[in-house]
Amino acid sequence: MKVLKQTVRLIALSMLALFASCEPTSCGGDGYDVPTSYNFENASYGGQVDRLNMLAELEMYLKTANSGGVVDAVVAKAMYANEGYTWTSDAFVDGQPTKDLKSKTFDSQQAVVEDLIDRLADLSVHGTLTTSGEKTYLFDENGFEPIQLIVKGIMGSCFYFQATSVYTSPSKMEVENDEFVEGKDYTKMQHHWDEAFGYLGAPVEFSGASTGGGVYWGKYAKKTINGGLETIDALMQNGFILGRAAIDNKDDETRDEAIGIIRAEWEMIPVAAALHYLNGAIDDIADDALRNHELSEAIAFISALKYNAEASISATQVDAIIASLGTNLYQVSPEMINEARTSLADAFGITNAADF
Repeated sequence: MKVLKQTVRLIALSMLALFASCEPTSCGGDGYDVPTSYNFENASYGGQVDRLNMLAELEMYLKTANSGGVVDAVVAKAMYANEGYTWTSDAFVDGQPTKDLKSKTFDSQQAVVEDLIDRLADLSVHGTLTTSGEKTYLFDENGFEPIQLIVKGIMGSCFYFQATSVYTSPSKMEVENDEFVEGKDYTKMQHHWDEAFGYLGAPVEFSGASTGGGVYWGKYAKKTINGGLETIDALMQNGFILGRAAIDNKDDETRDEAIGIIRAEWEMIPVAAALHYLNGAIDDIADDALRNHELSEAIAFISALKYNAEASISATQVDAIIASLGTNLYQVSPEMINEARTSLADAFGITNAADF
C-alpha cells in the first residue's frame, strides 16, 4: 500500500508540472478547462462550513476549562449532537444550523468523544491546571489533554473520515451526474464532491504559496511545507480542482485518479502535523505543560490515519506508534518520543522527520 501511495504522489507531482507548463484548456483529460482555484460557479458545501463552525464554537467552550471554567458535559454533548443547544457564535447569527457533528463521526468514535467530554467535565471541577509561561492546560492524571483529543479527534474521525472515505466513495460517486437535484443547480455527484472539499476547511484559492484563511485541516496543511512536501498544491490542483472539473465534463476516469490523489495527499497532513508536535515535545521534554500538550495533539493526529479508505498503514500500526509513547505522558522519555517519530516517518518514507 505504501508503494502505491508513493506512486500516486509521484503522479500528482508530475501532473503539477504539467499544469505549470500548459494552458488550462489543454490540461483536462479531454481538453476541457481546468481552473486554478475551486471557484466553481455551482459549488455547494454549506453543511460542511456549518460543521467547521460548530466545532469552532464547541472548541471555544471546551477551552474555558483552561482558564478555570467548569465544563458542563450535558451542554458539550448537546453541541456535539446539535440537540437542544442554541448556537451563539457569529457564524450562526442569521440562523441555527441543522447539521451535527456526532452523526458524521465514525461510529465507534462517537462514544469515545462523549467519554472524553465527560472526562473533561470532571477534570474542570476536580483537576489541576498546568502552566508554561502564559499558556495553561488541563490534563488528566496521566498527562493526556482531553480538549486536544476531542477537537483533533473530531477532525480525524469526522471531517477526514467523511472526505476520504465517504464522499469520495463509490456510494457517493456512482450517482446522478446528468440532471440537477430538484430545486438546485448542481448534480448529486457535483454536490458530493463539493462536500468532500468542504471538510478540508480551505479557501477556494488555497495553495502552497497562499496558506492563509484555512481552518482545521486547512490550517494544519501548512505543516507539510516545513518538510518540503508539495501536498497542498497536489491536493488542491490535481485532487479537488481537477476532480471537480472532470465531474463537470463527465470524465469518470480522471475523477477516480483525483480521488486517489486526494486520499494520498491529505494523508500527509496528519503525518506532518504529528511529526511537528513530536519534534516540539522532544524540544520541550523538561516542560510538563508544553510537552504533554504537544504529545496529546500528536496522538490525535496519528489516530486520524485510521479513517482514510486507502490508508497507507493499518490501524494496528497506528496503535503501535501511539503505544510507543506509553500510558503516562509524565513519564515519557526522549527515546520513547523518538521511537514514535521514527516509526511514523518510516511508515511514510520520510527521511527528514526533524524538519517538520
